[in-house]
Amino acid sequence: MNTRLAKNRRIRIALLELLKSAYPGALDQRALMFAMDNLGYPMPESGLSAHLSYLQEKGYLSATQREGEGFEVAFASLTAEGWDLIDGIRVDGGVDTKL
Repeated sequence: MNTRLAKNRRIRIALLELLKSAYPGALDQRALMFAMDNLGYPMPESGLSAHLSYLQEKGYLSATQREGEGFEVAFASLTAEGWDLIDGIRVDGGVDTKL
């Protein structure tokens, strides 16, 4: 398997597992970036956004923006389909099956 694909698959399951810990709530992107860095997957905000967009397009997470006074915070939350993927009920070649 292509090394880049393998890394992307691993990053995506890690993101879903992190979101599972907050289910049914959400985590903000900064918390996700910090957690991914701690797992050994440091990435710029654009890289994280790309993975979150991929997972959102697949229906595994939902993304929201919340506005404060002069700032905006992006949040992501796991969907039921995302949970099914983590549990192995669904299979997706773009996401590892286990962390």
